[in-house]
Amino acid sequence: MNNIWSENKYLNLVINILLFLTGINFLHYGQLILPIICFLLFIENKLKFKVNDPKAFIVLCLFAISFYGFSYQLGFYSVMGFTLPMAYYIGSNIKNPTEDNIKKLVYLFAVSLSFHVILNFIYEWIIHGNHGLFNSSTHYDFWTKEKISNTSTAINIDILLGCSYYLLFHEKNKLMKYCGLSVFGISMLYLIIIGRRTPVVMLFIVFGLSYLYELFRTHTVSAKLKKRFTIISVTVVSLVAILIGAYYLNIFNCQEFLNQYRIVGKFTKGFINDQRFELYFGSFKLMPKYPFGGQKISSILGEQVHDFWIDIYDYAGIVSCLIILVYSFMYVVSIRKFYRNTNVSNDLKILMVGVFAVIIIQMFLEPVMTGASLFLIIAIIINALVERLSENEK
Repeated sequence: MNNIWSENKYLNLVINILLFLTGINFLHYGQLILPIICFLLFIENKLKFKVNDPKAFIVLCLFAISFYGFSYQLGFYSVMGFTLPMAYYIGSNIKNPTEDNIKKLVYLFAVSLSFHVILNFIYEWIIHGNHGLFNSSTHYDFWTKEKISNTSTAINIDILLGCSYYLLFHEKNKLMKYCGLSVFGISMLYLIIIGRRTPVVMLFIVFGLSYLYELFRTHTVSAKLKKRFTIISVTVVSLVAILIGAYYLNIFNCQEFLNQYRIVGKFTKGFINDQRFELYFGSFKLMPKYPFGGQKISSILGEQVHDFWIDIYDYAGIVSCLIILVYSFMYVVSIRKFYRNTNVSNDLKILMVGVFAVIIIQMFLEPVMTGASLFLIIAIIINALVERLSENEK
């Protein structure tokens, strides 16, 4: 990964290491590494300030100020809004924005985030043992040794999950391919053990969207890929159908065996969570009463609303929510420009289908700003990298 950020190989190595430490949330201070990276890039650019789109940067700065202004009374976390313009600045200042470098950085972020999942897996295995790991409903963070929600852990696999289709079918570098798939496999195993259903569903969505995009938009699907994809799809669907049939017919008394796994209980309850819809409708009713945040809505409802924009409204009010809606629109527009750019290869576009899909889906599923800010930070860096590439490929 030479010459991505600087011609100085040592500075380049330092920045990549710092980005990896950010992804694994080193010592639980991953967000606080960003100012160091920004400072190094500012020095590297000879004290010249530059970003891809000044309007997007200004919007993120306005959000940071608004978020802090309306939520400072809630504690230190209110300053985390300032990490978003920092993330955009970092992605805008890649020195050598080639497709290969963009892909390597996406892998770097994907693996570092997932490695945090593996660290949590190892720590819980040590303190719980095999039996406890499968049966305990309490989970911990490797860095803080404190309790952590399943959602906060699971979201860290998403970027690598978005890369999984490309890694399996298109990645030519064997080291990247097998390292990436190995990290993904271990992380996914842990999330299945602790009963996370969303990553499993997301995996089907990523494979489906990526294949359909490649089939109908790029027209580059080879006969070999069609055969491999068909075999994998038929095998997976058949296994799922056999498991479902065996479970509901209780063949060999398998219900008793399978019910000990929490993820089975999640799926048998169905895909639609009524409580989540109740939270949505409840939050909509309360929004006009509490336009200035302060977590009044979640306090009344008794739980955070699992949505990026409503969570920001609850935390920092309507002004912050409207500003981040503006940036969200700009984010989607930049993705559209990336896919309309004929100078960008189909190869990179196929990789990014899954990555952008999981990012957008998670915004509707989880309180990303206050519950998984590192995921949001890396999503902004990736978008800025793609913007920089699009500019370079004009």
